Amino acid sequence: MRRLVVVCILFELAAAHIDLAVAVEPPHRAASAAIYQRLKVSVGYHYSFGHYGNSEPTQINYVPLVVTGDIDRWRLQATIPYLNISGPAGFAPGPGGVIETIDGTSDGLGDLLARLSYLVPISKLLPEAYASRVWVPFVDVIGLVKFPTASRSDGLGTGEFDFGIEGELTWVFGPFMPFAGVGYRFLGSPPGSHLDNVLVASGGATYRFLSTLTAGVLLDYRQAPTPDIGQQLDLVPYVSWLFYRPWSVDAYISAGLADGSPDVGTGLQVGYTW
Repeated sequence: MRRLVVVCILFELAAAHIDLAVAVEPPHRAASAAIYQRLKVSVGYHYSFGHYGNSEPTQINYVPLVVTGDIDRWRLQATIPYLNISGPAGFAPGPGGVIETIDGTSDGLGDLLARLSYLVPISKLLPEAYASRVWVPFVDVIGLVKFPTASRSDGLGTGEFDFGIEGELTWVFGPFMPFAGVGYRFLGSPPGSHLDNVLVASGGATYRFLSTLTAGVLLDYRQAPTPDIGQQLDLVPYVSWLFYRPWSVDAYISAGLADGSPDVGTGLQVGYTW
């Protein structure tokens, strides 16, 4: 299984992570001799509400365009969003990374988030006697870059590059697919401020009820980039429905379990696959 960042999702989405939303897809590639190829284009909406150490709340509306391309074991995903943010000045966790907000309401282009992943053929690296065991996971190695396309002066980003590396393991037990991941983010600090690099981790499980309907739950953790924001811990139930091939819809809600998390979040994404 490969967990698609439904932008948002979790702050990344946060979701951030996030990718800001969450969709789940099959973990393996086609077994035929032909090279596996796929292109998916999605449009979504993500909303979050939180205080992040301030007395006044920050509201974020995030509308991403997500393009995902698969070639064999490689996956490239690019997310470019429109942002509308309302709240006090400071730092807030956004779906694509930390945002340096201004007082009041601002809107415009958000940061471009690019992710490149490789599905490591673990089963081919093991002795034949162990290659088919159910405990052998699918392993994704992921690199990401946040390009500072959002305006810092308008309160839509930090104006700096972020980089990250992640690893994700998925096990398949029929329709049940538990997963766990860990990574590290190198955050660029805007002039006059300092953002700490952060550890990120996630875990959860997915269940395929029908060939067209999948649901699951994700627990997402992030260290605090500043003492004012605090660490994030989000619980995210989600569902993915292939309602009319090749159209799909993914939806989720999130509940913040730590001071640096949005109090609540929700998202929806509609995709078309070639």
